[in-house]
Amino acid sequence: MTIDARKYGAFIVRNSVARIAVLVIFVALLGAALHPGMFLTVRNFTSIFRQLSEYGLLSLAVFICMVSGGIDLSVVYIANLCAIVVGIFLSTIMPGAIAGGSLWIIIACLIAVAIGIACGAMNGILVGYLRVPAMLATLGTGQLFLGISTVITGGKAISGVPRAFTSMAGISLGMLPLNFMVFLVCSVLMMFLMSRTGFGFKVQLIGSNPKAAVFSGLRNNRELLKVYIISGVLASISGIVSVMRMSSAKPDYGVSYVMYSILICVFGGTDPNGGKGNVTGIVLATIVLQMITTLMNMFNNLSAFYRDIVWGGALLLMLIVNYILDRK
Repeated sequence: MTIDARKYGAFIVRNSVARIAVLVIFVALLGAALHPGMFLTVRNFTSIFRQLSEYGLLSLAVFICMVSGGIDLSVVYIANLCAIVVGIFLSTIMPGAIAGGSLWIIIACLIAVAIGIACGAMNGILVGYLRVPAMLATLGTGQLFLGISTVITGGKAISGVPRAFTSMAGISLGMLPLNFMVFLVCSVLMMFLMSRTGFGFKVQLIGSNPKAAVFSGLRNNRELLKVYIISGVLASISGIVSVMRMSSAKPDYGVSYVMYSILICVFGGTDPNGGKGNVTGIVLATIVLQMITTLMNMFNNLSAFYRDIVWGGALLLMLIVNYILDRK
């Protein structure tokens, strides 16, 4: 039994997904101990799943860029731009519950995805073809998208989104809300893309050794263009989910989600230097992050400002832990 315990313990230490799974169980038990009858309830977990979907999708967007050896700091602003366009389009075209509302909703979502593709393509051209460092390129485009959103809205929040659209956020399958199911579907597709296709292998090769990828006959610039387009599409879906849940959109909504997304990627075992990552780790890290946030919110005397301290410290801690474990 001692040998088995050591073997399983070593597996948990080495495997990032196993570490997060243990952390999920620990936080659940901690929440049950601190708030019995409140934390481990269907209602609470439904709320957790409903709130995490937006930055969970953004984390998937950052994840694929990070595996390729880059990063996308513009995902939040792409999401906000898409949310604003969807809000303006629907509030203008279908101010009330009218016939053909479903068609207009589909058109609005397709417009948002098209914007995400265009924004992602801009990032991909800068990073893949013009060889601008990903951090600088996406930082610059993020400010550009923020500026466009601010000009469109005049710096104000967009409201008056038709109820025919926002009521979709209330759809659920048991304890799984619609937006969380969208996140799960995107996660499964991303998992298949990264582990079962040639494209996923190419992205990992480019992230781990771009020179070797070139000598292997890969066109790195073309693959990076695809990477950032996928990132833009995921960000646009996050924007759609956001305006559906919040019934409004504004240019600077969820600015802290950039840090959350990076934290989730690192927490989930993605190598910041590229070439390594796991979608399952991203999903579990997103869930545990929201569980911790919900647990902190249950303490009325705990200021929300402490959250930034906790997440910043957690990010530094995970970087150190992953560095030590990788060296071992």
